Amino acid sequence: MKPGLLLLGVALLARCAFFGNPVIEGDEQFYLLVGDRFLKGALPYVDLWDRKPIGLFLLYAGIRLLGGEGILQYQLVATLFAAATALLIARIAAEVGARRGAVLAGVVYLLWLNLFGGGGGQSPVFYNLFIAGAALLTLRAAAHPASGIRLLGLGTGAMLAAGLGMQIKYTALFEGAFLGCVLLWRGWRSGLCLPRLLGYALIWIGAALLPTAAALAAYAVLGEATAFIFANFTSFFHRSTAAGGSALGRLAVMAALLSPLALCAGLGLRAARGALLVAAPGAMRADRFLAAWLGVAAAGVLLLGTYYNHYALPLLVPLCAAAAPLLGDPRRRLATVGLVLFAVLAGGAMVAAHGRSRGNGEEIRALAAEMRLGSGETLYVFDGDPVLYHLADSPLPTRFAFPTHLNDLRETAGIGTDPLAELHRILAARPTFIVTTDMPRPRNNPAAWRMAEEVLRADYRLVRSVAAGDRARLLYRRVDRSGSLASGE
Repeated sequence: MKPGLLLLGVALLARCAFFGNPVIEGDEQFYLLVGDRFLKGALPYVDLWDRKPIGLFLLYAGIRLLGGEGILQYQLVATLFAAATALLIARIAAEVGARRGAVLAGVVYLLWLNLFGGGGGQSPVFYNLFIAGAALLTLRAAAHPASGIRLLGLGTGAMLAAGLGMQIKYTALFEGAFLGCVLLWRGWRSGLCLPRLLGYALIWIGAALLPTAAALAAYAVLGEATAFIFANFTSFFHRSTAAGGSALGRLAVMAALLSPLALCAGLGLRAARGALLVAAPGAMRADRFLAAWLGVAAAGVLLLGTYYNHYALPLLVPLCAAAAPLLGDPRRRLATVGLVLFAVLAGGAMVAAHGRSRGNGEEIRALAAEMRLGSGETLYVFDGDPVLYHLADSPLPTRFAFPTHLNDLRETAGIGTDPLAELHRILAARPTFIVTTDMPRPRNNPAAWRMAEEVLRADYRLVRSVAAGDRARLLYRRVDRSGSLASGE
């Protein structure tokens, strides 16, 4: 069987438990909502606010063109991205002299995604493909003979791929900058004169910045450059990460789950170091490239500071490629079997835990079906699942449709407006339905919850409660002055 087909089959098997589930993660629910409303005329950052790059929303908008509900469609597209990334990992592993373990490295990547919330459409599932492609091109330039023109072509392709990755999530900047430095080092070691090397550097920087510059230029033409700059760059520095409490516990869990793969990667790099020879003058050893790439990726995760599980997903690409020499060593079959078995068992446990904490999505579909919105009726999701707007086909009562933008302490100064004032405006407009949960999370804003609860007690009636994982979702309907449910029932 061809490696690509094998990896696609593994990807489908590893991820099929989530197919059709609309509540895998809150982030990807929102990406789907923005992509859908983008096609219907809403402009991200202006009509529907978030701080993710426009490339991610364009990707989800493209997925909505496939038709259907959009949920299974985005999950299948994410599966194709994951399988393609696994194939690139195998190609990178072959550059480290690990052809026998290359495909196994791709398999391990696919299995390990489930350990870190990568079973659906989180942004790293998509941008890992672009960074893996950029890394492969950079490695071929750095570890092999490269004339000036070949180096320019490989470097330009690598930097453009990294730039596209940045338009899925800006944290790709860390790895993209590292790859650019490797290319400059290779050009210097290959004997390029300084003016020529500077010319190459300008071309590579331009290629990396081109996707972001094109997005900014499009918004400037629309007269919304300020909104783009605030959402994409400035707002990040206004968030209060301290409001979320200590993240050390999440970091410890992340490190524990990564430790078996990290150990195998270390042993794989050690094996590669003894087997690789550098043939080209001034070339970089492939094992050193992988080790440095892994260090930069790890530093990027540590600098973010919040350590949610999906932040570990970018680490899986260099870790799996580095582990390939070990995975392909017939003397280390026990380690290979143990690594795969750990990924299968731990991944299965994570999938089961996800079902217990979030439900399988049928509960959320039941809420959407309960509403049956009529003309002029609206939904507001104060706390819960933003995919409800999509499933109920509801107008959006606010441009801050991601619930935590208004009910989370971390966003008090991070969205460019007063969250409590915006919440008051929404509630004063008396949406027909309001969805919330039965309990706030520790980082939620108590003032926002008090405001919502006061309005719900005075003007709304609970019409349905569903147990969805570890928190119930509560559906309230507005009542009129006589105490009857609002029209449309």
